[in-house]
Amino acid sequence: MDKVFQSVAFVKQNDGTQSKMLLSWRDNVKHLEFIVADRLERESFRESVTREVAWQLGLDRKSDFLVSSMAQLTMEYFETQPDESQLHIGVAFYNVHIYRQPILEKLTRESSNRWVSAAEICQGETSDGLTIHPRVVTWVNKWSIVQPWQ
Repeated sequence: MDKVFQSVAFVKQNDGTQSKMLLSWRDNVKHLEFIVADRLERESFRESVTREVAWQLGLDRKSDFLVSSMAQLTMEYFETQPDESQLHIGVAFYNVHIYRQPILEKLTRESSNRWVSAAEICQGETSDGLTIHPRVVTWVNKWSIVQPWQ
Protein backbone atom coordinates (compact mmCIF):
# COMPACT_ATOMS: atom_id res chain seq x y z
CA MET A 1 0.00 0.00 0.00
CA ASP A 2 1.31 3.41 -0.96
CA LYS A 3 1.56 6.14 1.67
CA VAL A 4 1.47 9.91 1.38
CA PHE A 5 2.26 11.89 4.54
CA GLN A 6 2.15 15.66 4.07
CA SER A 7 2.05 18.88 6.05
CA VAL A 8 0.19 21.97 4.87
CA ALA A 9 1.32 25.47 5.85
CA PHE A 10 -1.27 28.12 6.61
CA VAL A 11 0.95 31.20 6.24
CA LYS A 12 -1.31 33.95 7.55
CA GLN A 13 -1.48 37.73 7.44
CA ASN A 14 -4.10 39.95 9.04
CA ASP A 15 -4.80 43.22 7.25
CA GLY A 16 -6.90 44.60 10.11
CA THR A 17 -10.25 43.42 8.77
CA GLN A 18 -9.66 39.80 7.88
CA SER A 19 -7.02 37.13 7.83
CA LYS A 20 -5.58 35.99 4.51
CA MET A 21 -3.41 33.02 3.62
CA LEU A 22 -0.45 32.89 1.29
CA LEU A 23 -0.69 30.71 -1.79
CA SER A 24 1.68 30.50 -4.75
CA TRP A 25 0.89 30.17 -8.44
CA ARG A 26 2.40 27.08 -10.06
CA ASP A 27 2.62 27.31 -13.85
CA ASN A 28 3.16 23.56 -14.21
CA VAL A 29 -0.26 22.73 -12.71
CA LYS A 30 -2.06 26.04 -13.43
CA HIS A 31 -3.28 26.35 -9.81
CA LEU A 32 -2.61 28.37 -6.72
CA GLU A 33 -1.14 26.09 -4.07
CA PHE A 34 -0.50 26.08 -0.36
CA ILE A 35 2.99 25.17 0.76
CA VAL A 36 2.73 21.41 1.12
CA ALA A 37 5.63 19.36 2.43
CA ASP A 38 6.19 15.64 2.00
CA ARG A 39 7.31 14.19 5.30
CA LEU A 40 10.73 12.60 5.00
CA GLU A 41 11.86 9.51 6.90
CA ARG A 42 12.42 10.26 10.62
CA GLU A 43 11.00 13.74 10.22
CA SER A 44 7.94 15.03 12.07
CA PHE A 45 5.08 16.74 10.27
CA ARG A 46 6.16 20.03 11.91
CA GLU A 47 9.79 19.64 10.85
CA SER A 48 8.73 18.96 7.27
CA VAL A 49 6.52 22.04 7.03
CA THR A 50 9.22 24.21 8.64
CA ARG A 51 11.77 22.97 6.12
CA GLU A 52 9.49 23.56 3.17
CA VAL A 53 8.34 27.06 4.23
CA ALA A 54 11.98 28.13 4.63
CA TRP A 55 12.97 26.64 1.28
CA GLN A 56 9.99 27.72 -0.86
CA LEU A 57 9.81 31.26 0.52
CA GLY A 58 13.55 31.80 0.96
CA LEU A 59 13.19 32.58 4.67
CA ASP A 60 15.39 31.97 7.70
CA ARG A 61 13.63 29.46 9.95
CA LYS A 62 15.21 30.96 13.07
CA SER A 63 14.38 34.64 12.55
CA ASP A 64 11.65 35.09 9.93
CA PHE A 65 8.76 32.82 10.91
CA LEU A 66 7.34 30.47 13.50
CA VAL A 67 5.42 27.26 12.85
CA SER A 68 2.85 26.51 15.54
CA SER A 69 4.05 23.89 18.01
CA MET A 70 0.96 21.76 17.42
CA ALA A 71 -0.98 21.04 14.26
CA GLN A 72 -4.32 22.74 13.84
CA LEU A 73 -5.56 19.34 12.67
CA THR A 74 -4.00 15.99 11.85
CA MET A 75 -5.92 13.39 9.87
CA GLU A 76 -5.25 9.94 8.44
CA TYR A 77 -7.48 8.15 6.00
CA PHE A 78 -7.49 5.72 3.08
CA GLU A 79 -8.36 6.84 -0.44
CA THR A 80 -9.35 4.42 -3.19
CA GLN A 81 -7.40 5.07 -6.38
CA PRO A 82 -8.72 4.59 -9.95
CA ASP A 83 -7.05 1.16 -10.09
CA GLU A 84 -8.94 0.17 -6.87
CA SER A 85 -5.73 0.20 -4.77
CA GLN A 86 -5.74 1.99 -1.42
CA LEU A 87 -3.60 5.05 -0.72
CA HIS A 88 -2.82 5.74 2.94
CA ILE A 89 -2.88 9.51 3.45
CA GLY A 90 -1.71 11.40 6.52
CA VAL A 91 -1.97 15.17 6.57
CA ALA A 92 -1.29 17.82 9.21
CA PHE A 93 -2.17 21.52 9.01
CA TYR A 94 0.08 24.09 10.69
CA ASN A 95 -0.35 27.81 11.21
CA VAL A 96 2.74 29.81 10.26
CA HIS A 97 3.36 33.25 11.71
CA ILE A 98 5.67 35.67 9.88
CA TYR A 99 7.61 37.73 12.44
CA ARG A 100 8.42 40.96 10.66
CA GLN A 101 6.59 43.37 8.36
CA PRO A 102 9.51 43.56 5.86
CA ILE A 103 9.19 39.79 5.34
CA LEU A 104 5.44 40.12 4.69
CA GLU A 105 6.18 42.91 2.21
CA LYS A 106 8.83 40.76 0.50
CA LEU A 107 6.34 37.89 0.14
CA THR A 108 3.68 40.25 -1.22
CA ARG A 109 6.08 41.61 -3.87
CA GLU A 110 6.74 38.13 -5.29
CA SER A 111 4.58 37.93 -8.41
CA SER A 112 3.78 34.23 -7.91
CA ASN A 113 2.44 34.79 -4.37
CA ARG A 114 -1.16 35.71 -3.58
CA TRP A 115 -2.87 36.52 -0.29
CA VAL A 116 -6.21 34.72 -0.46
CA SER A 117 -9.27 35.04 1.78
CA ALA A 118 -10.86 32.12 3.61
CA ALA A 119 -14.00 32.46 1.45
CA GLU A 120 -11.92 32.11 -1.73
CA ILE A 121 -10.14 29.06 -0.30
CA CYS A 122 -13.44 27.37 0.58
CA GLN A 123 -14.76 28.11 -2.94
CA GLY A 124 -11.56 26.81 -4.53
CA GLU A 125 -11.20 29.93 -6.65
CA THR A 126 -10.13 33.55 -6.22
CA SER A 127 -12.39 36.48 -7.03
CA ASP A 128 -10.46 36.96 -10.29
CA GLY A 129 -10.87 33.33 -11.39
CA LEU A 130 -7.60 31.64 -10.38
CA THR A 131 -8.19 28.09 -9.18
CA ILE A 132 -6.77 26.69 -5.96
CA HIS A 133 -5.37 23.16 -5.98
CA PRO A 134 -8.43 20.94 -5.43
CA ARG A 135 -6.85 18.41 -3.03
CA VAL A 136 -6.23 20.92 -0.24
CA VAL A 137 -9.57 22.66 -0.92
CA THR A 138 -11.27 19.26 -0.49
CA TRP A 139 -9.47 18.71 2.83
CA VAL A 140 -10.28 22.24 4.05
CA ASN A 141 -13.99 21.81 3.32
CA LYS A 142 -14.26 18.16 4.38
CA TRP A 143 -12.89 18.84 7.86
CA SER A 144 -14.01 22.51 8.21
CA ILE A 145 -10.45 23.64 8.88
CA VAL A 146 -11.14 27.04 7.35
CA GLN A 147 -14.48 28.79 7.61
CA PRO A 148 -15.52 31.20 4.79
CA TRP A 149 -16.19 34.01 7.27
CA GLN A 150 -12.72 33.95 8.84
